[in-house]
Amino acid sequence: MARVSILLKIPNAQERGLTSPSNDNQGLKGERCPICKKPAVAGYEPFCSKRCADVDLHRWLTGGYAIPAQEDDSDGVTDEGGEPPQDS
Repeated sequence: MARVSILLKIPNAQERGLTSPSNDNQGLKGERCPICKKPAVAGYEPFCSKRCADVDLHRWLTGGYAIPAQEDDSDGVTDEGGEPPQDS
């Protein structure tokens, strides 16, 4: 009877997604996380971790990065010359 040998490749923890890219110490050269200023990690570029990426997303979604605008009192109606109509 012939013996059959099967070689199985068992993935390591990183291949199975059990480690975070922030734990692999592979920071991007010169890049810093805009949230905490730690070295950025390729898996979460330009951030250092999922947490900092989520903090940034929360700021976007809640209007934390809104640019202040100056309110315009005109109603937006202009005459043919491009100027707002004059009140008589």
